[in-house]
Amino acid sequence: MFVVIVDISVKPGFEARFKEAVLRQGQTSMSAEEGCLRFDVLQAPGEPGRFTLCEAYPDEATFENVHRKTPHFAEYAETTRPWVESKSARTFERLWPE
Repeated sequence: MFVVIVDISVKPGFEARFKEAVLRQGQTSMSAEEGCLRFDVLQAPGEPGRFTLCEAYPDEATFENVHRKTPHFAEYAETTRPWVESKSARTFERLWPE
């Protein structure tokens, strides 16, 4: 299983709009993408502008060639781009549980 952890810092004043958009992105990914196995949206307690996404797919190809090419991903990326201060992603292979 291919796992992506994305850490996002949102500019002050855009936290509520970003939260709404990222929750919609997670819900749509889980309901509309057969290959999206997990899409957790996390927000740091006491830090309203710090978010982390934990996403899982069967393999990297599903993430790159399916998830990242959906219309809802393009809309999310375009909408939230001006609100994001920084973003970094790390990828993993889940070893357990299988």
